[in-house]
Amino acid sequence: MNKNRPTSPTLRVLTIWLGLLLLCAGPQGMAQKSELPDFHPPMDIPLFLSGNFAELRRNHFHTGIDIKTGGTEGHVIRAAESGKVVRIGVSPWGYGKVLYIEHENGYTTVYAHMSSFSEKIDEVCMAEQYRQESYKVDFHPDPPIPVSRAEEIGRSGNSGSSGGPHLHFEIRKSTNQRPQNPLHFGFDITDNIPPRIRGVRFHPKSDTSLVNGTAQARSFVVLGEAGSYRLKAGQSIAVYGAVGLSLHALDFLDGYPNKCGIYELTLEVDGELICEQRFDELDFSTSRQINCYKDYQAFHQRGWHYHKSFREPGNELEIYAQISPQDGLIFFPEKGIHEVRYTCRDAYGNTSVLEFQFESLDTPNGKLPVQGTYDAYFDRERVNTFEYEDELALELPAKALYEDLKFQFGREMPTAASLSPYYQIHEGSVPLDKAMRLSISAKDVPERLQKHLIAARFAGTGGPSYISGELKDGFYSIRSKDFGRYCLMADSIAPSLTANKYSGGGQVGRKQVLGFAIKDAHSGLAKIDAWLNGQWVLTEYEPKKQLLMLDVAKADFQAGKNELEIRLIDHANNETRKRFSYTY
Repeated sequence: MNKNRPTSPTLRVLTIWLGLLLLCAGPQGMAQKSELPDFHPPMDIPLFLSGNFAELRRNHFHTGIDIKTGGTEGHVIRAAESGKVVRIGVSPWGYGKVLYIEHENGYTTVYAHMSSFSEKIDEVCMAEQYRQESYKVDFHPDPPIPVSRAEEIGRSGNSGSSGGPHLHFEIRKSTNQRPQNPLHFGFDITDNIPPRIRGVRFHPKSDTSLVNGTAQARSFVVLGEAGSYRLKAGQSIAVYGAVGLSLHALDFLDGYPNKCGIYELTLEVDGELICEQRFDELDFSTSRQINCYKDYQAFHQRGWHYHKSFREPGNELEIYAQISPQDGLIFFPEKGIHEVRYTCRDAYGNTSVLEFQFESLDTPNGKLPVQGTYDAYFDRERVNTFEYEDELALELPAKALYEDLKFQFGREMPTAASLSPYYQIHEGSVPLDKAMRLSISAKDVPERLQKHLIAARFAGTGGPSYISGELKDGFYSIRSKDFGRYCLMADSIAPSLTANKYSGGGQVGRKQVLGFAIKDAHSGLAKIDAWLNGQWVLTEYEPKKQLLMLDVAKADFQAGKNELEIRLIDHANNETRKRFSYTY
């Protein structure tokens, strides 16, 4: 438990919160569904979902709905209402090809992972790509592009970081760009299935708290169906000290087995409301705080969706309709049996209830935890720094942590694969909200390798992930939002570039799309450029397929001989250039 957080002398004081709602103001009030505007469906096909609003994802809440497209691309996407295209994005990552349409009703709709834009939008986008000489763009067209309700604005796809063909669709308030729950807006989506509850978890929240005799969080198996749940027989729960509760729950919609997120969760103990949270609206500025909202370790290690019914110190999410003055923590100093009722709902009102008992103890039922050693104490409210001799420097901005931290550091000798010792920067299971700055000495790196430096992070038993940085004053510095095991390595292998069949030269026609397989095994591609007859030409990079494409119809091929040059540069400054000759 945070050293500055007081514990409640008794749960019974929680009754005072009913008159103190100002202390726990939730998100801006969601309008009644009858007051919300009517939007046209963004697609003509039936709206079956593979993901819904506020679903728990890696490092963020899902900010829209994912509409299935039957595993195929090219379905018509329509403007949900008349308005203006005020932003266009194209990227190999993230939302891929994405449009933002602002409407007069006060909302902005977002359409992501598209395969293509309509002709009038594509013309504006291509002009900007050529102006910037970059496939990747994110810009506000001037003037904005007008569209009508139900007008075709493009086709569905699998661009960006999409895991399969679908349309990601959002509704945002135009004034602050906060995503709203699209399931409140009356789209024809069928959901008759109540959420399914898989488990309940007790979290010790003080230095002297125990759950069934241990200071570690404990999960308990839940059984049931059709909205009624109970603990698996033979399980008993006894707690000493302050604890918090969390619930492992998922929602499902008719027609498909995809795991989706819940809408509303309420926790009551002995008939008193401890915490009520619901997902009407999200805020991009706090979305990463999902990592202190959910059970971070349980999600990343085992894929469990545990929603905490208590608020950690670094949690600024505006999702709490009501929460106790103790931020949802529960503490009974006396021995007794207590009744718990968890109520879980989806956006269509389907409800599941879990009821069970636990026992509070007045004396410890196990050995109290012993304080371990640590190398530094980090206060989350302040900038924190740590140095190891002249080899390493670490800096964490204020509020990079979600709670105070007893920081641990380790050092291992270099190996044949590394150019520095290996440094253990605390534990990878502790999340960060803001990036730390890590600087590792490169004084012993041979000069010929210094321009090819890259930092490597090791997590678990897998291979390294690579992070590019800057070499300055003898230190290689990176920014990272993950603790873990780090070292310096060199990447001196240039990216590979191979023309696919019928793309390496010779005769080409207007309907042809040239394709090139490109790979970089280590640091990753940093820049891709191509020139046709000495002029920059637009190519499209699809990292999932490791494919670079050039659409002949969209390029300025000249009658007769044409020369194409492609250049690849990775994050370790390795470069590959190749030339190809074509007759058009």
